[in-house]
Amino acid sequence: SISQRNIGSRAEILRQITDLFVAGSGHFDDEQMALFDDVMNRLVNEIDQSARVTFGETLAAVEKSPPKVTRTLALDDSIDVAGPVLRESASLDDETLIVGAKTKGQDHLLAISQRAQLSENVTDVLVERGNKKVVISTAANAGARFSDFGYSRLVTRSENDSELALLVWARPEIPREYLLTLFET
Repeated sequence: SISQRNIGSRAEILRQITDLFVAGSGHFDDEQMALFDDVMNRLVNEIDQSARVTFGETLAAVEKSPPKVTRTLALDDSIDVAGPVLRESASLDDETLIVGAKTKGQDHLLAISQRAQLSENVTDVLVERGNKKVVISTAANAGARFSDFGYSRLVTRSENDSELALLVWARPEIPREYLLTLFET
């Protein structure tokens, strides 16, 4: 059985299952996807970090990856494991991104800020919790959407940061009344 095998062979089993999944990706029904998800999720917790990094990079590139194991990788404490998944995986939902943005460190927030698309709920957390680098990356992201709260936080954080102020000013969708407050002081 799998449980009696060593970590190296578990990593090899996971690699083979992943290859099988990637080869058939897009052709699996919900039941098959759930089976891959359960098996991969069980194995990913029993392999070493370098194997998790490789696995995460592979799954990040798959358009529709199994949701549970993708979430596990995205919320890994190691940025080497989580980073590619947070930046690239199309399978991550906002709930997972928000949990990561609320609970992980600045490197994780930076990876999230570099996604092709970011919803208002995610950017709210990034502009609130993120350091200067994260906030600048989020403001520079053309695929990021901001709520009124997000715009307000960006403007407030821009008051003493000319680099951020320029990025905020350059966003065409930000209501002009927010931008005018930058010049009132």
